[in-house]
Amino acid sequence: MLAYLLFLEFGYRQAETYYMANLWYIGSFIWIISASLILHVVLVITDRLNSENKVKILSLVYVPSIIVSIYFVISNLTSVNMVREYWGWTYSVQLNPLLFGLSDLWLTILIATSLVLAYLHYRKSDNEERKLAKYIILGLSFTMAIGIVTDVLSSFSIKIPETFYTAAVLGITLLCYGIERYRIPQLTPAMAADEIVSAMSNFSVLIDNKNRIKNVNSIGLKLLGYGKSEIYGKDMKMIFSEDLSAFKVYKATESCISNFETIMRAKDGKAIPVLMSIAPISYSSHKLGILCVGSDITKIRQKELHKNLLTQQIIERQETLLDLSQKDLSKMPEGLQKITEASFKTLNVDQVSIWLFDFDKTKIICQDCYNGKSHEKGLILESAKFPRYFEAIKKFHNITAANAQGYYYTSELNESYFKPNGICSLMDVPIWLEGELLGVLCHETFKTRHWKFEEQDFVSSLANLISLGLEASRRKKAEEDLKASLKEKEILMKEIHHRAKNNLTIISSLLNLQSRHINDKEALGVFRESQNRARSMALIHEKLYRSDNLRKIDFGEYIRSLTIEIFNSYRASQGIELNMDISNIDLDINTAVPLALIVNEIVTNSLKYAFPDKKTGNVSVHFAKNADEMQLIVEDNGIGFPGDLDFRNTNSLGMQLVTSLTDQIKGNIKLERNEGTKFIIDFKEKLYHN
Repeated sequence: MLAYLLFLEFGYRQAETYYMANLWYIGSFIWIISASLILHVVLVITDRLNSENKVKILSLVYVPSIIVSIYFVISNLTSVNMVREYWGWTYSVQLNPLLFGLSDLWLTILIATSLVLAYLHYRKSDNEERKLAKYIILGLSFTMAIGIVTDVLSSFSIKIPETFYTAAVLGITLLCYGIERYRIPQLTPAMAADEIVSAMSNFSVLIDNKNRIKNVNSIGLKLLGYGKSEIYGKDMKMIFSEDLSAFKVYKATESCISNFETIMRAKDGKAIPVLMSIAPISYSSHKLGILCVGSDITKIRQKELHKNLLTQQIIERQETLLDLSQKDLSKMPEGLQKITEASFKTLNVDQVSIWLFDFDKTKIICQDCYNGKSHEKGLILESAKFPRYFEAIKKFHNITAANAQGYYYTSELNESYFKPNGICSLMDVPIWLEGELLGVLCHETFKTRHWKFEEQDFVSSLANLISLGLEASRRKKAEEDLKASLKEKEILMKEIHHRAKNNLTIISSLLNLQSRHINDKEALGVFRESQNRARSMALIHEKLYRSDNLRKIDFGEYIRSLTIEIFNSYRASQGIELNMDISNIDLDINTAVPLALIVNEIVTNSLKYAFPDKKTGNVSVHFAKNADEMQLIVEDNGIGFPGDLDFRNTNSLGMQLVTSLTDQIKGNIKLERNEGTKFIIDFKEKLYHN
């Protein structure tokens, strides 16, 4: 509008004739509407318009101006006298005084209102909005000032060019500059949508109805490796070349398809698995294209693959252990060969070997070495030459080395064993039997390998089976020597106890292996408690078959062995000292078994709960006999048994077993909570008769 008015002013000033000058002037009848337009702009900038009052306010602003403009053209009360001056044509307007006064008043109201609103906005705003308000005030003030000066000079009959339109253009130019420079854009759904697409963590691809790629957000471009110019406008098959079935379904149904898996093809040709959804984009019932939104699931697929592989390995190892436990491993060397072959296949190593010490422990001899093709034996190493290695074997549960030749505990074997045989990596597990180191089970590779905890647990279980096989082999030889001097019943009873012990040991080993793969702490605790109970009963049977008396065992010796094994089975026992004051007393098996389980439960309970957060302390076991009365005391100086908990009435299976087994042996149990926890059990040995 301002350009239009400026153009009209230029025209009538430069016209050649009176008639043309008058026509140019009459064309400017809408000049007063420019003031309404300015006020409208100020109302928008100052946020004075809303959906409720917008129509009313704009009607009030524009209708009077439009009426004045129309009246100016059609009224006979107006006449224009065009006069030629040195600067061009000018005019002398003869208006009805009432019309002139009202129009002048209305123009003043519009400009003044704009100024007031701009000033108020200036007062309450800051930063960019404040600068914008300043430019509005300057522009309007300049225009009004020029208009007032012109009117004042004219009233004194001073001839000057009419500059109101020019001043208005210059003033509003300041206003427009302020808007362009400092106006903060209003938030719109389109702007929000653009920001959401740019900031979202998923990729998005916009495709038009001609299957052309119209937009890909930054995440999508990074995922695919393309630049905008490389992909925009290209056919969708450029990135969705693998599987178009979901798009065909969409074409047929024209409905959203959520969370389906497909393949995207990157710039380098890499296939990327993605989880994606498709949604149509419409405007006024017209289908414009589709929006594809999704995420890269490559890492998820890799984790699933790794999990499936790990599960398969666990199953394979469990099946191997179960199969070996059902075989007769006591026959040598066949039993050892079965183990090396099974382990070689399961762990995929270059060779597996079993080494056993000679009688005086000065030499260690290879009993079997399997490399996938043949079995070899006979290699001998002198143990005195490798003190660091054998010290570590006795001290640690196993020795694992990705670089055996550079590892401190194994490097002394370089010249005599590693280099001649090309050994690079190893996992060696000691073979123990009744506290005696019998030998070593070795797994070796010719390349660097990092051994997993699951593999170490599996090999430890194999070492237990070797121990059982060797023990069974020794037992068979002992049986042959004893048959001449022992009665058949005694031999059979020993065999029963021995087999019971072996079976319980196998169960304990299987429970131990399985517990390594349980993440739930509660389930893990149940497995460990079951394992300890099986071990305590196995130890009873072991003592019985080693005893000359199949009805009684040395319970003092048994308690020592049992508590030591319980301590060794709990990592939390590190830093906890075991004190034992135990008399050697022979007990009938029917009293020994329940009493053994009582000891197991109370000691286990102390290790689990008495010393949280790796605290140190003492666990003491006292067992003595006075006349026909016996007393068992198990105590610790830990945090103490909860004062509000009745151990006789609790949901704890361990405490239920303790009270039930105490009743079974006709004993009396009491609990003291002075300094820690102290259980005292008094009982008499009950004689059982066949």
